[in-house]
Amino acid sequence: MRASSLPSWWAGALLAASVISATATVPASAQQEIFVQGNQFYQAEDYAAAVEAYQAVRAGGFESPDLHYNLGNAYFQMGELGQSILGWERALKLAPGHADALANLELAVRLSADDIEPLPRFWLLSAVSWWVNLIPRSALLVIVAFSWLALTCGALARILLTAEGPRRMGGLAVAVGAAMVVLLGSNLAVREFEVGQPERGVILVEAVSVRSAPTEDDDLTVFELHEGSRVRIDQRTEQWAEIVLDDGKVGWIPVAAMEVI
Repeated sequence: MRASSLPSWWAGALLAASVISATATVPASAQQEIFVQGNQFYQAEDYAAAVEAYQAVRAGGFESPDLHYNLGNAYFQMGELGQSILGWERALKLAPGHADALANLELAVRLSADDIEPLPRFWLLSAVSWWVNLIPRSALLVIVAFSWLALTCGALARILLTAEGPRRMGGLAVAVGAAMVVLLGSNLAVREFEVGQPERGVILVEAVSVRSAPTEDDDLTVFELHEGSRVRIDQRTEQWAEIVLDDGKVGWIPVAAMEVI
């Protein structure tokens, strides 16, 4: 499905937010230059060159929400729905509150040929997910670091100082810092180590048969998925993956038909 075949208002809404510059610090000036070149290619409507530039930045070991967001935009302009959804999902994995990626993804999912109605989610899981994704990762790192610093300085003040006022302030810093480290540090640990987070993927091929067993036997086909559909990966081997859809359907597909978010 090519973007040029969409009504103009769809394309305009989906890409209303222009390509933006990365806000994170780029570890190498060369990667910064390549990223800027990618943006220039995008603005010149040379989307294939933009994708190549963004992927070169990724190959250098750099990841950022804006990089994946721009990559998703470029792929969408090339008509690659699966890759565009993958890019925006990766942007949201790094920055769950990325408004532009959320808006683009919401509209792009409607373009997928598969209409998957999610099952109701247990309220406690929704609450935990909300809490884990409440604070952007970059802000969370800063808050935890300053909380640890406050805890350390407060402890040193309690140990080294003799005046009652500074010791009392040190005790307060220890209490607040410790609470923040435990509360937000656990949030950060859950996010960094993806505790309880299932592996997810996006279908990149035009269509793939989902079978009841990891085999090429067409008689075992239970349904079909199309480009852009998102799946949960329960288990996988070198060639096959058992997937679960948001509506509860289960089956096996070739690993090559998808890419992990």
